[in-house]
Amino acid sequence: MPASASLNDDLRLIDIGMDLFIEIHFANGKKLQSRSSLIGYQINRFILIEFPTKDFSEAYQHMLANAEIVVRAMTNSGFKDIIAFKTSILSVVNQPVRMLCLSVPKSITKKQVREQLRVDIKQDVFIMHDDNKINAKMLDFSLTGCFVTLAPKSMNIEQNAEIHVAISIDENLSGILTGTAVKVQQLEGEMTVGVKFSNEHPELKNTLFSHFLVSTAKK
Repeated sequence: MPASASLNDDLRLIDIGMDLFIEIHFANGKKLQSRSSLIGYQINRFILIEFPTKDFSEAYQHMLANAEIVVRAMTNSGFKDIIAFKTSILSVVNQPVRMLCLSVPKSITKKQVREQLRVDIKQDVFIMHDDNKINAKMLDFSLTGCFVTLAPKSMNIEQNAEIHVAISIDENLSGILTGTAVKVQQLEGEMTVGVKFSNEHPELKNTLFSHFLVSTAKK
């Protein structure tokens, strides 16, 4: 099969408008992570993606052309598989909307993660319980629950108590998930809480799971 045909097949696994997780590597060594979405492509010519959702300085916007970019996305193949590719930014397009024009990658990596039910992460969140709101660190996430750590004795949480987890990735992906504290431990130096989510907000949980799964995948 010609390389272009194989690339075409792989790109078809990303629907137009599907969320992308991007990592831009600038010439000065700085990296920027953000979200985007696929606008379209012409095989052997270019790929168009939405301008990154994350704000960054005008100086860095002038450094986008020729910067290296890693793009990751969940496939539409019916499984939570990931495709990833590394390429370069050809130019910034301003009309009719702001876009990044990418060169077509030489190859696309596909990673099967069908059996992975829980994603290891490090995400700052807020835990809310009994009118208290405390900073916490989420260390893993699944569609059914999560595991968080807090400062020792920072909050009085009983087993089976209802708690709320506030997550904010960016202005387009944030929300509050309600759950039950199924395992609370006061350890030396930290407090840990296992949370079992309620059945509310399935779409938010799916979007967050996909985001964490894609953003933690390695090229």
